[in-house]
Amino acid sequence: MIKKLHLQTHVTALCIVKPHFLLEGCGGFLNLYNLDSNELLESLDIFRGARIHGIQYSSHNETVVAFGGKLLAVVALNRSQSAVSRLKILQKSSETDWIRDAKFVNDGDYLVTLTSHNKVLIQKTTSKAEIIEVQGDEQCILRSSFTVDHSSWDCGVIFSINYDEISQTIISTSDDRSVRTWSLLFEDEKPSSFNLWSLFKRAKIQAKYELYGHEARVWNSVVMRQNQCDSALIASLGEDSRVCLWDLTSGILFSKFDAHPGTSVWAAVWDQLRKLLFTAGGDGSTRIWNVNHLQETTCRQLKLPEEGQVPRLVVVTSTGYYRYLVFSQQGIIYGWNTDTQLWTSLFQDERLGNGSVLDSDGRTVIFGTRTGAVFVFVSGPSLELLTTHQLEKSKIYSVHLVASGQFMACLDNGRLLLLNIFDGNDSEPKTRFILPEGKQRWPSCILATQSRFMMGDREGSLHLYSTKKETPLQSFLNIHGKNGLTDIKSDPLGRNLYYTSGRDGHVGLWHLTDDQNKLELLSLTNTSLGWIARLRWINHQLTYLAFQSDRFVVWSSQQQRSLMQVPCGGGHRSWDFDVTSDVTLLFIKDKHIYEHRRPLSGVFSSSLPGRCGGHSKSVCRGRFIGFNEPLILTGSEDTTMRLSRLEKRSAQSLTIITKHVSSVRALAVKQLGDRSGTWLSISAGGRAQLSVGLLTLSGQGDQIHVIHHDVRTHFLRGWLRRTTNKPWIHCGDHPSLIPDPETRYMDVDVVDRGDRNFHIIAACSDSFIRIFSLALDGCRLDLFHELSFHNCCVLQVKVVADAYGNSILFSTGTNGRLAVWNITLLEEDKGIEPIGSLQVHQSGINSLDCQWVDVDRMLILTGGDDNALICTQVEISCERNVLELIDQQKQFPHAAQISGVAMLSNNLCVSVSLDQRLILWKQRDTQLTCLSTICCDVSDIQGLDVFPGTTKSLVMVYGQGIQVFEVDDSTSVIQNLEYPSATIVDPLSA
Repeated sequence: MIKKLHLQTHVTALCIVKPHFLLEGCGGFLNLYNLDSNELLESLDIFRGARIHGIQYSSHNETVVAFGGKLLAVVALNRSQSAVSRLKILQKSSETDWIRDAKFVNDGDYLVTLTSHNKVLIQKTTSKAEIIEVQGDEQCILRSSFTVDHSSWDCGVIFSINYDEISQTIISTSDDRSVRTWSLLFEDEKPSSFNLWSLFKRAKIQAKYELYGHEARVWNSVVMRQNQCDSALIASLGEDSRVCLWDLTSGILFSKFDAHPGTSVWAAVWDQLRKLLFTAGGDGSTRIWNVNHLQETTCRQLKLPEEGQVPRLVVVTSTGYYRYLVFSQQGIIYGWNTDTQLWTSLFQDERLGNGSVLDSDGRTVIFGTRTGAVFVFVSGPSLELLTTHQLEKSKIYSVHLVASGQFMACLDNGRLLLLNIFDGNDSEPKTRFILPEGKQRWPSCILATQSRFMMGDREGSLHLYSTKKETPLQSFLNIHGKNGLTDIKSDPLGRNLYYTSGRDGHVGLWHLTDDQNKLELLSLTNTSLGWIARLRWINHQLTYLAFQSDRFVVWSSQQQRSLMQVPCGGGHRSWDFDVTSDVTLLFIKDKHIYEHRRPLSGVFSSSLPGRCGGHSKSVCRGRFIGFNEPLILTGSEDTTMRLSRLEKRSAQSLTIITKHVSSVRALAVKQLGDRSGTWLSISAGGRAQLSVGLLTLSGQGDQIHVIHHDVRTHFLRGWLRRTTNKPWIHCGDHPSLIPDPETRYMDVDVVDRGDRNFHIIAACSDSFIRIFSLALDGCRLDLFHELSFHNCCVLQVKVVADAYGNSILFSTGTNGRLAVWNITLLEEDKGIEPIGSLQVHQSGINSLDCQWVDVDRMLILTGGDDNALICTQVEISCERNVLELIDQQKQFPHAAQISGVAMLSNNLCVSVSLDQRLILWKQRDTQLTCLSTICCDVSDIQGLDVFPGTTKSLVMVYGQGIQVFEVDDSTSVIQNLEYPSATIVDPLSA
């Protein structure tokens, strides 16, 4: 009846099964991957409603033990390729205490379990018969599965203890942000015949290193060793999303990187065969890191052969014998010989000294000088001077390679000349342009597209030119601030999309119309990176090359994390960046040339199939979008929105929208009738921010493409003239001016008024229902009306239409009241009162759904903080202004607050609660009968959404991740289910 389809939540456990398997714990699912073929082989639901916190494998009997919370399961692993089922549950048990660790001993014959209150349980693997139970003297809560009494132990809670037998070292991690190592010392020679327990009894434990590299609590550590003889590394996993690599012998910090940005790194495992580190995090991803390449970072100084030579410009070439080119203050060009590792003088001209500007595409290098000369070089077996041009006797402010065989030079007063590279000095410019007036009147970047040129200048403006016109067709002044627009890149998939970046830290997305006469700004995203210098497409993802303070940063827009950081001194210097087999940064610092190199696999990590990750914090709202293959739009506490596609039992992000300054708590979507592939999206949340955008979808399956157009954003700021219900603000009976407290939007809905005009209804935490007027054609979003009734935080709003075409608004508050409004003929300056209200719940109403029974009667399903699921039948008449209660039935099927309800077809409905149970109900008038119950793998559930189908519907629950269920709501299946009433189901047996 209810089937689990897709899950994206915290990945909390990993285990390597040699030679080529990986076990992963995601929620209550145990997933088996083949590392050679990089595919998911099988997924087994072993813990319903609980997470897997640990996985241990015994090679002696091919058995796996997984544990989480108070639950434990023993699973048989079948390695055979012809096996129908590779994972099979042998036994499951539930303890009375939290399980901290479980391990196989005596070649897998016995299973040892340690609980939080210092109890050890020993039982046979093949049966549930308990052999022995030992209660420790100390019955305090344990945070780790191994403890040693020592006077100088960590100052705080110890989260993990690991032991490296080869070096006889104990590694502990704690909430004091430290990693500490301890040595085992023996008075005489270490006895070889003693077991590990005997060694600890005979050894003296001595503190060795205190290692500080994390900014938050350190959860765990992993010892990594290439082979038995090599020195080991420690990988420590932090709450700060970082993984730190330490040398076990010296305690030196080799490297640290953001493995799962914005969330904790919960688990890691070392694959000694492949020399790979696997990490799992709270964003639902499992990432793969080449640790050797992370350590192979080199940064060295490349000295020029002659003393007194000051480098001014550097270039990294993609072809040719000389990898790097440097242009000195004296006009000498040096090439870096990769064989001899020395600089070689290649060309000299005094005009190439101070004041020269250059551009390069990796093969062709072009220079403009202060005397009006242009030099064009080609990198090959040597550096060849291709041609020279003498334009005028004035300074060349910038020079740009714009197309095959063409370049553009900027002279004084903003004059631009377009010339062919291969023409001589006597050639006339093909086209002339002129930039608008400005203090710094020269372009910083140029992109050619057919017969158009897009130019960004040092004033932060973007201009569109035609070859037939000297002045711009269109200009966007100071669109990237006043410090300059730095780069323009086209979308590799075409679609007339272009990206711009600037020193203001923003990235713009633009659309060029089919006639190429008009640019449309779709979105302008603040990346918080500061100075974005260039844009690059690397590994099919848009990457930002930016400067933050004195560091050069490579930032992935898809993964939303820093890929590489290099302390270089800042952006005011000549530099170049290249990605081939290695990632190379060449820059000048303190009049010296530096080369920073890193292997490509050490910068760009991969991930397991279907484990690319999602939101780093809780999902506050989710909505389905689409037709046959629905997509999921989610808003989160991490301030981002993601549009994701369901695949491989998980969800893959198609686009990430970063325009909110606080959590996204409310979402509403509506398909535009005039454009079938375009959806109107309204998002709102903290800091009184409401944003409107358009999502344009094209393609299908793996080839779905998404374009987000940011229409308008509205903030409730400043002073508002209204009355207040707060007794401590004395305003009498007259309205007064009070500062807006930047309220939170709790819910939104949208009403189509026709002609691309809409009303947006927003539930606010300051007790008001605000209605906004949206005009898409003029991109206007204005506050239209305010409704006041609840005198408390408004939690839900929902608009439905009756048989007469009236728009009826339902609103709920934290006081448990349901109000009904007629907003059909809403006027801007005229106040209205609700048709009526009902006291439905004792406290807050978290979710609401409704269906018409006939013309005037409606069924309303609500769930609230009082754990009650209430079905109410009312009569609503807008003409008579009547709300009348007909019948009401109340049930308490859940053990916690109900966070989501929805009505399906065939008189079915669903409810979900913080107790992680999804219940399917049969509805007869106001009577509800439970048909089926299933436990969700997502904790802290915030709500649900439904995608209706003909015979099967999709139900999505969201909270600490998202999970999608398939509900078979066909009539034949419903008739076979006979459950008299709702019952609380044990998660272990559900």
